[in-house]
Amino acid sequence: MTRAALVTRGGPAQASRTPAVSLTALGYIRRSKESSARTVSLEDQRQRISDYCRAQSWTLTQVITDDGVSGGRRERLDRIAAAVGEHRARAVVVYHLDRFARDVAGMLDALRSLSRRGVELHVAGRGRVEIDTATGFLMTGVEGLMAEHFRRLIGEKTRDALARLRALGRRYCNIPPYGYRVAPDGLQLEPEPAEQGTLVLMRRLAPGRSYRALAAELAARGIVARCGRPFTPMTLYRLVSDRSVRDTPGRVGR
Repeated sequence: MTRAALVTRGGPAQASRTPAVSLTALGYIRRSKESSARTVSLEDQRQRISDYCRAQSWTLTQVITDDGVSGGRRERLDRIAAAVGEHRARAVVVYHLDRFARDVAGMLDALRSLSRRGVELHVAGRGRVEIDTATGFLMTGVEGLMAEHFRRLIGEKTRDALARLRALGRRYCNIPPYGYRVAPDGLQLEPEPAEQGTLVLMRRLAPGRSYRALAAELAARGIVARCGRPFTPMTLYRLVSDRSVRDTPGRVGR
């Protein structure tokens, strides 16, 4: 038997007839409430993930979508982990690491959990997120820390801006706080007489009662929340104890 015949029978010719096994991947896209038209849209994220999987010859079985969801909510990661098990995926692909999580502790925990199951996290156009080595762990942790810092910074700026609007008696949300209504100009808040009276009654009845008992007493008097149901203890706690609500002057919007 010639050497050429040996190569043909047991070498590359035989290997070429063996079909390649396609890796199963799962995509994840997210947009937060603070996202604007200038950020990468969900459709753009989906397309880039799809292109990345196609370039790797992977089978993209599902793209999990979260719209208007903060990157700090860890229950998202549980949903991703459950989908990985359902589809037996070997990779999770995201557009950017901060789309996966903006909570560095949660992100690292999720990456460790995926790694123990033999599942890789990939960023489209960049490749695998590596935490197995000391350097890879450090770089991923720093990137996650910066993402969390940016999320917290946005939250602080938003709270400060809303607090300033509230202090000025300006409208700061679509639903005015209990006790107030939107003024005719659509920008200012003004007291709502009936709800202001209810606030006074709540604070008069609150001493010596639990908030659950207070809710029952108000309901017995026919006083309920805007939704038509009895006030919840948590809502009553906020309305009774929140100084920013309690001390707002009646001249709001002047």
